[in-house]
Amino acid sequence: MPVFRSLKSTILWLFIPIITVFVLVTGTISFILASQQLKDNAFMNLNDTIAQTKSLLSDKLTAFIAELIGLENSSQWVSIMNRPDGSSASLEPEDYIFLNKALDAYFERYAMLDSVLFYYDEGRVSLYKRNSSGSSVNISLDAYSSKLEDDRLSVIKWLNIHDEVELDTQQVVSVYRMFGKNKSQTNGIFMMNIKGRFFSDLLNNAKISTNGYLCIVSNDGVMSFKNVAAKYDLDEADLQDELLARESPSGEFSMKSNAGQPLLVVYDTLSLNKWKIAAIVPQNELFNKVNSIGLVIVSVMLLVIIVAIALSNVVAHMITKPLTKLTQRVNRIEEGNLVFGINKFPSNEIGVLSRGIQEMMRRIQHLINEVEEVQEKKRSAELAVLQSQIKPHFLYNTLYSIKQLCEMEESKDAGEMVAALSNFYRISINKGSEIIPISQEMEHIKHYLCIQQMRYRDDFIYEIDIDPDVLVCNIVKLTLQPLVENAIYHGIKQKRGQGLIRIVGRLNNHEVTLWVEDNGSGMSVEDVEAMNAALRSGEPGSGVAGFGIQNVNKRLQLNYGKEFGLHYHNRQGGGIVVSVVIPSYE
Repeated sequence: MPVFRSLKSTILWLFIPIITVFVLVTGTISFILASQQLKDNAFMNLNDTIAQTKSLLSDKLTAFIAELIGLENSSQWVSIMNRPDGSSASLEPEDYIFLNKALDAYFERYAMLDSVLFYYDEGRVSLYKRNSSGSSVNISLDAYSSKLEDDRLSVIKWLNIHDEVELDTQQVVSVYRMFGKNKSQTNGIFMMNIKGRFFSDLLNNAKISTNGYLCIVSNDGVMSFKNVAAKYDLDEADLQDELLARESPSGEFSMKSNAGQPLLVVYDTLSLNKWKIAAIVPQNELFNKVNSIGLVIVSVMLLVIIVAIALSNVVAHMITKPLTKLTQRVNRIEEGNLVFGINKFPSNEIGVLSRGIQEMMRRIQHLINEVEEVQEKKRSAELAVLQSQIKPHFLYNTLYSIKQLCEMEESKDAGEMVAALSNFYRISINKGSEIIPISQEMEHIKHYLCIQQMRYRDDFIYEIDIDPDVLVCNIVKLTLQPLVENAIYHGIKQKRGQGLIRIVGRLNNHEVTLWVEDNGSGMSVEDVEAMNAALRSGEPGSGVAGFGIQNVNKRLQLNYGKEFGLHYHNRQGGGIVVSVVIPSYE
């Protein structure tokens, strides 16, 4: 037997793998493209940062040097520098005023300037200014001339960040020019010291990464101000050698830190003094956005897959819901429920199928109703035959009693019996109506009891206690007459002494209950149970229930339902009580 698999599960097993593969392929391609773009952007940002730093630094230092060259080309400066040796003692006060004024202008225009030194002719002309305050110093020119690469004294010399011990200045970048015949015969120097904080602010303002930083590398040292994690520490000598060995003015290369962490170095060169500006970045930090975007893409893919599964379930439910409902209704048809119960059909193939099944069920139900109607008519005919069986018996007995009264010349009683008999049959016929008011049923019973009392004289008496609300309710005609007849023939006639027949009617919770009591010989408990069982079985002549009682019970159930009808129980003090329960229809 093949394994049953619902249409919904088939759709889900088909859709979910396709959607999952599609999302994974799309996410992987997106990650590759995004990671490549992020890497390109990271390199571009590094190059932009270096280019901006280089441009700013070149502009500042170029302007600074231009001011220096302009000062040296001024006529007063040339006049001071071209005086014969030994004649500097004749330096006029206005020369000092010129130098002080020119250097003060430097301090005003350049906040980055730390100090200025003009030392000439073994100190005969000496001016050292710092923070716009001047003084005389005595320094050794050999310490500065030894740093020159050749004999050309006209070349401006740059010193990377250092402590200027002779001038008691810390963390400065120096730019100076020597005066004299050659490198071994220098007789003066003009030096400006730039604050190290200018460079630290410039380099630290560049935001690269947590442990990424900018540095300036030259022949005489490495300028770096940022403290990084120990695992990213780099040997400055190795960095200096690597950068100075590069012939290209700009480029990139990889190095490892002292702890073995891979670092990326991107560099460019200052045209003013050939210093290298380099950006050193840990590769894992440079590409951390790549890892982040990878995590985001994976999260989004998982979310999309979950949403796709949920939506697939919703779509599958929407597609299969009409089929599921149709299947449930077909299953109920198999159980015997022919009510299809769909008022609105979907406008698709399922709607056509549902409409066809409903029409087929409607026709089947119509055929079943026709069969039931035929069967009901047949049962009604059978009951009518049963009912007709008791009418001749009663009529015969009554006519015989009238004959006896006539023979006894009791014409008045005979006339009353004839009138009661005619009224009895008038109500029985009732223009063919099966349902009559209880008031008419009680009038019918009174005529019947009147006839029977005239026949049996003082053998019994009767009482009727019916609530007014009960009288307006309807009942199947000839319901009480067979019960009263049974009470007379099977109860009162078997009793010594005067018998009592009592009819009571009450209305409670939309149900009418009528009791027919007699104080006759009664029945055993077993016979009462057998009587009730026969009424429940509904088979004519079964048990101790005769045709008349079975007829009454069937007519009540046919009109009101199986839960209504007759019920027997013994009367306290002797006799039988028959209860009739019907709904309170008016």
